[in-house]
Amino acid sequence: MRCLDGPQGCEGDVNAYPSLSGSGMRWERCEAHYRAYVERVQPQIDSVRLRYPDTDQPPAWFDPAYAGERWNEDD
Repeated sequence: MRCLDGPQGCEGDVNAYPSLSGSGMRWERCEAHYRAYVERVQPQIDSVRLRYPDTDQPPAWFDPAYAGERWNEDD
């Protein structure tokens, strides 16, 4: 396996790590580049999850009349 972000800066073993987006895809990175990926991407993912929480209760800003959408299938 080869590191997706290498070979420069590679450290540690190369493994197929899951994407932090939740897509189910796996990407081959060395340990150092995976840590860098997590540090770079995790704050963005946390921000999206705060704005669009995975809950049954919609956030206060959600208006179903805006586009005729529902927050969950039970609404």
